Amino acid sequence: MTNQHDVASSATSAPPDARFAGRAAQFLLGIPLGVFQLAAVLMFTFTGAVVTPGDWFVAVWGMVMSTSCALLALRIYRSAAARRAAFALLGVQGLFSCVKFFAYHESAGLVFAVIVAVTLVALVVYHRGVSARVRGRANGIG
Repeated sequence: MTNQHDVASSATSAPPDARFAGRAAQFLLGIPLGVFQLAAVLMFTFTGAVVTPGDWFVAVWGMVMSTSCALLALRIYRSAAARRAAFALLGVQGLFSCVKFFAYHESAGLVFAVIVAVTLVALVVYHRGVSARVRGRANGIG
């Protein structure tokens, strides 16, 4: 069984491309999908654009989701559990982008969908790199 120390040490000894992908995923999850998106949701919410109960549902959804992204970004580089949660959160982000594009006709939905896709690819590369390193250590390799 892998303990937290194994995961933490494997993150620093992962291949350079995996480490770069991990930092890129951390940045994308924390800044554009976290902080920037939260600022945008708050701006649209409190400038009078939110009027119906459906609008309020989407606004609260965006607030919770973007706050979760910003906080989770702090942990994905060192925690496999945080990375698994990030995969689920990226799925929710993709759905949110679809709602923005199709229901609200906002082109920003496409921009965020691209950011979600790039973040997902970076997170997969990092997670595979770290997981392979942890499996190798568990089997006595590396």
